[in-house]
Amino acid sequence: MNNSAKHIVLLGGGYVSVWAYRSLLKNLRNEIAGGHVKITVVCPEEYHCFHGWTAESLTCIIQDENRLSPLSKIFSKAELVQGKVEEINSGNNTIYIKLSDGSRRAICYDNLLLGIGSFDSEDVEGIKEYGYQVKCKDAFDRTKQKIQSLVKQAAQTDSLNARRLLTFTIAGGGFTGVELAANIAEFVNILKKEYPSLQNIKPVIRLIISGEKVLEVLQAHFNRLINYTEKTLQQYGVQIINNNKIVKVTQHGAFLSDGTFIQSSMIVSTIGQSRIILKGTEAMPRDGVKRLFTNEYLQIKNHSNIWGGGDACHVTHFKTMEPCPANALWAIKHGQYAGRNIALSIKKQPLNSFNDKGLGQCASLGIGKGIGELHGMQFSGWTAWILRFFFFNYFMPSNRVMLNEIKDWMYLLVWRKRKGLSIIDA
Repeated sequence: MNNSAKHIVLLGGGYVSVWAYRSLLKNLRNEIAGGHVKITVVCPEEYHCFHGWTAESLTCIIQDENRLSPLSKIFSKAELVQGKVEEINSGNNTIYIKLSDGSRRAICYDNLLLGIGSFDSEDVEGIKEYGYQVKCKDAFDRTKQKIQSLVKQAAQTDSLNARRLLTFTIAGGGFTGVELAANIAEFVNILKKEYPSLQNIKPVIRLIISGEKVLEVLQAHFNRLINYTEKTLQQYGVQIINNNKIVKVTQHGAFLSDGTFIQSSMIVSTIGQSRIILKGTEAMPRDGVKRLFTNEYLQIKNHSNIWGGGDACHVTHFKTMEPCPANALWAIKHGQYAGRNIALSIKKQPLNSFNDKGLGQCASLGIGKGIGELHGMQFSGWTAWILRFFFFNYFMPSNRVMLNEIKDWMYLLVWRKRKGLSIIDA
């Protein structure tokens, strides 16, 4: 690389960085090939985790490794630095990184993309000590192991203790919450079939929601999807406790905002996100939930060479003037636009305003039970489930990992068994 080459640094290995990188390759192909532009990706992890298959991996349909795509393959034309950013100095365009071996490194940039995402909120008292979450890999693994452990423990005790053990509470009535409630209910019933002593034990699964109905993120004219979701949850035996919030988690259950205590062997939280506030970004404008404000070009406000998107940023929808929802599809679009605008800025061409209308939202409520809206059109049942299947496979960043994941689905189709569960039982 020559000394005058432009240096683009992408922070994070999630959806924003992956699709920004693809946009950069498309729009700066000649510049990258000629050594006039260099891309560096900084991430503490070695893999991109595809969160779309969280419920299916949690319930052993998809093996964990078949939603993990190696960053070295995704960012093959970039320098990959495995480390954690500790500080951004926007005055001299430098970031400071703690590498995986404990050493430190400074990297200068001409353009910087903040695709650092978010992490599960730990604001509720006791949630860190006694609760369970799914966003980061360690929390996900712990949650998955706990579900299977409780069922196995229940199979080895008397019926009274078995009923006590098989009590699960999911906090949050958004897409993640309803998806987990339905899939955990389906999974526990499947695990029960392996243990004759549990055949007459009915698990108790509760969903705690702050509003009157689930999926308040959907607009009022999507009542069909809301009603389908609530009906499906009721068919699973999930109890919906509305107009309530979990305010404290203990070893034996949770206190609700109305003062009641519910006994539960496991509390799974999907009730919000927290943002990473890197040193050097404290003075950058943020909204009430600590997201960094961007302008219409995906530039961090008051910083023309720092860009952002996804969960970490407040990106305004050009029609509603509300922040874009915090989900993968929007993060992908933010990455595409940010990458394109970084390329345009390097070429000294006019930038493009972010004017994507959005694709839609979807969730799986178990095999063959899905909900989804695509450009305002509503789908449910098998139609929604199949649409979700194809969309998610289309957006997986690694074709090799995608093919292995499809093999897991084929195993379920042919053998009527879950591949991940078969390996655990082996």
